Amino acid sequence: MKKTEDRPKNNAYTLFLGCTVPVRTLNYEIAARKVAGALDIHLHDIPDFSCCGYPVKSISHHAYLLMAARNLALAEIKGHSICTLCSSCGGSLAEANHQLQEDKNLRTRINEDLYQWLGLRYEGEVQVLHFARILHREIGVKKK
Repeated sequence: MKKTEDRPKNNAYTLFLGCTVPVRTLNYEIAARKVAGALDIHLHDIPDFSCCGYPVKSISHHAYLLMAARNLALAEIKGHSICTLCSSCGGSLAEANHQLQEDKNLRTRINEDLYQWLGLRYEGEVQVLHFARILHREIGVKKK
C-alpha cells in the first residue's frame, strides 16, 4: 500500500468530477484546469468515472463501497491518484479507500463483486486528494 505522504509521479492525477461538478459548478472545473496547467500539474480525464457513491451510503454501505471502489480501480489502471473538486466526493472516496486498504476481508468481498460484475480489481494503490490539498502540497504556502 502507498503511504498517504507519497507524492504521485510527474504531478499527474486523474480528475474526478463526480456527478455535481459538471452540472452545477462547471466554472470550478474550468478554473481548476487553468490553474493546474499554469502550475504544471497534469489532470487526466477518465470518462468512465461515475458517482462517488455518497448518495447511497446511508441506504447500502456495500453499494457505496462498490461504487467508490470502481472509481478507485479505474484510477489505478491509469496509474494516477485521484484529484477531486467536490469535497463530498473527496471525503467519500478517501473514506472508502481507507476502509478498503485497512480491512482485507472487506476488500476481498468488494473485489469479488467488482470482478464478477465489471472485471475490475481494487488493489489499494491510489490516493484521493482534493485539488486544494494538491495545491498546498505541490506549491505550498508563501510565508511573509
